[in-house]
Amino acid sequence: MTLSDLGKKVGDTVRIGTGALARTVIIVGTVTLPSFGVDLADHVSLGNGAMLPEATLLAVSGAHAQRTTAQATPVYPSAVAIDLAPGTTGAQRARLVSRVVSANPDGTPGGSYELPHALASTIINAQHLGGQPIALALALAAAAVLSLALAVLGLVRRRRAEFALLKALGMTQGQLRGVVAWQTTLTLLIAVAVGVPLGIIAGRIAWQGFAGSLGVVPVAEVPVLVLVLGLAGLVVAGNLLASVPAAIAARTRAGLFLRAE
Repeated sequence: MTLSDLGKKVGDTVRIGTGALARTVIIVGTVTLPSFGVDLADHVSLGNGAMLPEATLLAVSGAHAQRTTAQATPVYPSAVAIDLAPGTTGAQRARLVSRVVSANPDGTPGGSYELPHALASTIINAQHLGGQPIALALALAAAAVLSLALAVLGLVRRRRAEFALLKALGMTQGQLRGVVAWQTTLTLLIAVAVGVPLGIIAGRIAWQGFAGSLGVVPVAEVPVLVLVLGLAGLVVAGNLLASVPAAIAARTRAGLFLRAE
């Protein structure tokens, strides 16, 4: 968030500190952490602030100069992030934390402790949505399938004379049901071929905007297996609902319609 607000990117330089203590530093990466500072932060917020090496932080805060003055209160980092080596086990991490805390570099009773796991308020608010997005997606899918079934029913009613003619020419009830089923399946396959790529693109754009508003990395994953199973279920459900219009088409009384024509 801070990087975006400054209009900077990795590799750019930025000026930190004031007066004679100011330094020009190079941005070497991005990191998203809960906010913590002196006496802890008032509010957990993602993506605000920056991480600096200890030497740089002490230099721009004037801590080196303050150490030479007896009356001055030294300013040290209020929080330290430890980068664990790949493969570090939970037990090793626990021993390291215990060693740092027991050494008590803060110098006051209880002054050194492990920061508890914290979530930003925006993340907590987003979690309150629960399964609502999935429920909305399922409702939209059900509405789409139902609308397709109604459209097929309307088409069958309009073309009953054609079905009567086909039946008079020798088509069986099963063949007439097959005509309606294939028409339904073809319509669903066209919708899938067009809708899936557009849906993935729109979903990624929407997720990037939502994740950006939270200050988190917009990583998007497409669950291929779930997507395939869902689309297969959509085709099956569409054909099941279209079975009623297909049965109506199969029971068309050819004599009555042809006599009327």
